[in-house]
Amino acid sequence: MTIKRHDDNVRFLFTPKIDGVAMTPADLQGCTVSFLLNNFSSIAIKRDAEITPQAQFLYDATSEDTATGGVFYQEWELVDSAGKTLTFPNDGYYQVNIVDDLG
Repeated sequence: MTIKRHDDNVRFLFTPKIDGVAMTPADLQGCTVSFLLNNFSSIAIKRDAEITPQAQFLYDATSEDTATGGVFYQEWELVDSAGKTLTFPNDGYYQVNIVDDLG
């Protein structure tokens, strides 16, 4: 994904899957999810995200989240009711490029 600095109309939406099978609303009952964005240097963002009724993870970025340009890596952290953590995607990260705007 490529976005511009300070964009605040950016929605991150993700369908969590385990072994290729989408999780269900029942699987996510009692869970919390966080949105993580990191450039492995000086910027690390961890924000509360939403679990939708359709069993998707949702986070709407703020202008503060996109204030710094560069290459970032994004993941989701799911914590179940027992406090156990599962991170998505399981095999790496999503890349988010934040480029300078002209304004």
